[in-house]
Amino acid sequence: MSFRAVNIIATLAVVAALAAEDRGDSLYLDFGTALQAVLTNNADVTEAKFAWLSESEAATGAYGKFEPRLVGRAFKETAERPGALFTETKEEYKIGVQGALPTGTEYNVGFNQATYTHSDYTSELYFGGELRQHLLKDGPLFFSATNELEQARLRRELAYQKYREALNDILEKFCDAYWNYYYADRFLASATESARVAKDIVEDAGKRLKQGLLSPLDYSKAVAEYSDRESARLDALDKLRGARLTLLLTLSSGEYIHDPRPIAMRPDLAPDSAARLDSLTFLDSMSLMHPGYLSQGAEVMLRESELSARRADWLPTVDLIGNYGIRSRNDKAREAVRNFKTEGKRQTVLAGGIEINIPLFGGVAERHRISAQKYSVRAARTRLMLLQAQIFEEYRILQNRAQEIREQWRYGQIAVEYHQKELEEEFKKLAMGKSNYREIFEMEEDLREAERRQLENMRTLRIIDVRLMRATGKLLLQNGLETWKNDRLVLREDLTAE
Repeated sequence: MSFRAVNIIATLAVVAALAAEDRGDSLYLDFGTALQAVLTNNADVTEAKFAWLSESEAATGAYGKFEPRLVGRAFKETAERPGALFTETKEEYKIGVQGALPTGTEYNVGFNQATYTHSDYTSELYFGGELRQHLLKDGPLFFSATNELEQARLRRELAYQKYREALNDILEKFCDAYWNYYYADRFLASATESARVAKDIVEDAGKRLKQGLLSPLDYSKAVAEYSDRESARLDALDKLRGARLTLLLTLSSGEYIHDPRPIAMRPDLAPDSAARLDSLTFLDSMSLMHPGYLSQGAEVMLRESELSARRADWLPTVDLIGNYGIRSRNDKAREAVRNFKTEGKRQTVLAGGIEINIPLFGGVAERHRISAQKYSVRAARTRLMLLQAQIFEEYRILQNRAQEIREQWRYGQIAVEYHQKELEEEFKKLAMGKSNYREIFEMEEDLREAERRQLENMRTLRIIDVRLMRATGKLLLQNGLETWKNDRLVLREDLTAE
């Protein structure tokens, strides 16, 4: 059997597979469609997304600290004393607006009325406002009033970067499963072709044995070689099943999992040229785009904000208080009301003062909380520096390995072309009686091994390229999951929708 005939059979097999795919007999797995299924159905991604949405709501809700509030009270009381001719009554009404400002100021503006009848108490009506300015604790020092807002914003940013990290994780996992399946599929194709060639040789050897042109030992050798190759094909088939299961579980889609058809892929196999980044360029890219680095950076800032809050709690309370308003007082309730309505009979009130609250032992609990938080900040900063070094070292190793794999790809292609020509020439010698099956099997095995090394290089390079992009923080950007907007990366709209 000539090598040309073997090539024709292989070509027909490929054409048949493509025809089956066109008829719908295969499940064509487009990379983009499959990736969208992963993003939609993966539980880790969904959990990280909801955690970010939760923190976003909490960050917005933190502004409610400065929301003005309407407060009011309506109260009526009656009291009877033994032997009294009249029942003592009290009517109390309050309505006003209270709130706080980012400057550490609290305000209370409203109207108060307390009127008594047949009582020893004096009726009073008051309309005005009171301001309380926190100077130290809860004041503008260490941004106490807005610290909660900053912490809420940082928690939202931290959750956002963890969401991006979850997307990176599942994207890398999907790419691994995708290329591992493609490798297993091509490996099976190579093993199947090898077994087919061996079977054809066995059939040819059987004819030669009957004609007395081949010894029984050489025939047994051909059968043994075929048996080895058929066993290897079955092993490759089992590995393909495992790779298919891993890929379908990664997709997490019932549509794909319950589809019994074989999976077909048409990926671009040409190796891309790798762009090397200098250390400064890489560090810039990492600090702007890498979710793990940005997440840890947000963690550092969050702990620093908490440290500021601890320091603010340690400060003594020193408040300035002032109020201004109009007031009317009288033993008779109706007279008090009447005087309040008359400008000349009511009082103008202006008052002010200071309040202090100072721990006598310097705030023991607060001081120790500050010390504890300082250690927490130092730990987070140390972690950030270690993470930066780790990411950079990982990138450097991956970059070197990617360059080596590209060289191996080039050398491997030369080896495959050589072994193809060598096997073709050996088939010609066999047809002229100048070769034997042993040489054919050895050369065919060399060719298959060279092809498998090429497949392995292809799979390794694709996975390394994904990890390289992840190390620079560009993996989501490269796959169209986020874009630049207002000098920052923003996830695609469907990934941020509820």
